[in-house]
Amino acid sequence: MNDRAWEELVDLIDDQYTIDNSNRKEEALEDNNKLKQIIESIEFEKDNIKYKIDRVTGPRIIDKKTFYSGHGSANRMQYVYDPEETSSKVVFYKQLADGNFNEISPEDLMTSS
Repeated sequence: MNDRAWEELVDLIDDQYTIDNSNRKEEALEDNNKLKQIIESIEFEKDNIKYKIDRVTGPRIIDKKTFYSGHGSANRMQYVYDPEETSSKVVFYKQLADGNFNEISPEDLMTSS
């Protein structure tokens, strides 16, 4: 999701439901501490249920290498990143009764009542 689409989504949610919390943080990639990703989050309430949306922007993956064990099963994956080009993904969450957030599809957010 590009910057403009993200801003439009945030504005739409703020207009309809009011954003309770917004956050932006930068952190190192799990498998490459030299590269960073940016996580932008918003939280809002719809029909007395709390939702969270994360936009994760980081280096684009250009290749992945699979390393196999001697038994023929995949042991681990190693990603090759393009440090210049970025990609973004948006992840939707719904808060559970215990306070933790569970990932949902965008359709689940639209059909929740």
